[in-house]
Amino acid sequence: MLKDFAAKINNRISSEKGSVLVIVALGMVVLLGCASLVTDVGLLYTSRNRLINAADAAALAGAQELPDKPEMAEAVAREYAKTNGVDEDHLEVEVSADRKSITVKPRQNVRFLFAQVLGFTEQEVNAEATALTAPLTGAIGVVPFSIEEQLLELGKQYVLKEGAGGPAVEGADGKMSGWYGALDPDNQQGGGANDYRERIKHGYQRMLRVGDRVLVEEGNMSGPTTRGVQYRINQCKEGCTFENFDPDCPRVMIVPVIKPVNSKEVEIRGFAAFFLEGVQGQGNENNVIGRFVKTVYPGELGGGTDYGAYAVKLIH
Repeated sequence: MLKDFAAKINNRISSEKGSVLVIVALGMVVLLGCASLVTDVGLLYTSRNRLINAADAAALAGAQELPDKPEMAEAVAREYAKTNGVDEDHLEVEVSADRKSITVKPRQNVRFLFAQVLGFTEQEVNAEATALTAPLTGAIGVVPFSIEEQLLELGKQYVLKEGAGGPAVEGADGKMSGWYGALDPDNQQGGGANDYRERIKHGYQRMLRVGDRVLVEEGNMSGPTTRGVQYRINQCKEGCTFENFDPDCPRVMIVPVIKPVNSKEVEIRGFAAFFLEGVQGQGNENNVIGRFVKTVYPGELGGGTDYGAYAVKLIH
């Protein structure tokens, strides 16, 4: 009888050991599944975020070259993507037919760590970013010079502030005239020479937009004009020229393109970029000279008239 009881106990224990093994095996599967969910899904998430950042950076960099240099835009975008770890074989870059936008599509195969035990080896992740280039319609840091609306010729010299007034026509010196007076962008008369000089040196530190009406600065103020212009020129440490300049060079100025409303007020019709050549003369002969260039500048963009100053925006 004791033998029978012992046998029953032994069978029960053996049966429970088998059940424990099954439970342990099932538990290991659950643990591996959890590890896969946490580790491998996290790996996918991290990899995709890295691709998104790479795509954004590449698209924004490439768009700086649009619309005039589509081949350069693609090359720059590819270089930025490569710098951010994207394999050339896993990258698509496309410039739109109108040369106003560029799309970057990187992808990557991510190999799993724990999920391989469950039969999953890898998965492709991808990202896409599109950057748009459009005329600048609003900007901070605009200088208090201006140019009347006209067809601008790349590399040509323009008078951006004249010591003596005159129509927007080409003079005997080959320079196109701009607008007689400097601008008073805060629309509050009485700021005087100091405010005017500081706005030449550093730009007006509030947003100006297409459609804004701006007062004309009273007086010629040739002294503040000369000192402000010379300050900007002296800040260039790279030896920039109008043909080869850093976009952040202080000699590159964003200037309102204006339409006179009356003798005291103008309306902003757009924005153009000029490479500051210098200031000539004194008094009524005190003229600010700049060469028309094209550049990208941080600010608002829209469907305004294209005067060569652009803003870039991610539109995904």
